[in-house]
Amino acid sequence: MNLPIHVKSIEVYYDGRCGMCCTFHEWINRQARAFDILFIPYQSPAAEEKFPGIGTLDPSREMIVRTDEGTIYRGAKAWVWCLYSCAHYRNLARRLAKPALLAMAVGICRLLASNRYAFSKVFFRRKDREVREVLHEMKTSEGEDDFCGKDHDDWRAELMH
Repeated sequence: MNLPIHVKSIEVYYDGRCGMCCTFHEWINRQARAFDILFIPYQSPAAEEKFPGIGTLDPSREMIVRTDEGTIYRGAKAWVWCLYSCAHYRNLARRLAKPALLAMAVGICRLLASNRYAFSKVFFRRKDREVREVLHEMKTSEGEDDFCGKDHDDWRAELMH
């Protein structure tokens, strides 16, 4: 995986309803920047405005990164790009981008992505509560599913089918 030095910015499309994803977003935002990074929950209207057709990439499965050059990365490669955006984690990102470690990162990322709601429920309970509170304050679009009214196990089961 190539991590060019001339990148100016990336956009990160993540699950804004997941406590683990939101915690990762907040952690990245606290780090010193090597370049600009914009986090956008894939469920927000801003995601479709900024990246028309993002829904066709099935962003609910795994995080998506789009570079300022328009290149798209998913899953583990997207996580590596997020680390690469952090001034103090660039060397780690370069190591993780090498084939042997990237293969391991892909496996770990798939495990995390497929179980993120369960991990979130156990390890990020407070963040999940905060996310739900914010979602309850948001106005839902016409025809949009009432995510907030569903129990975590109910919507996780829906995603698995």
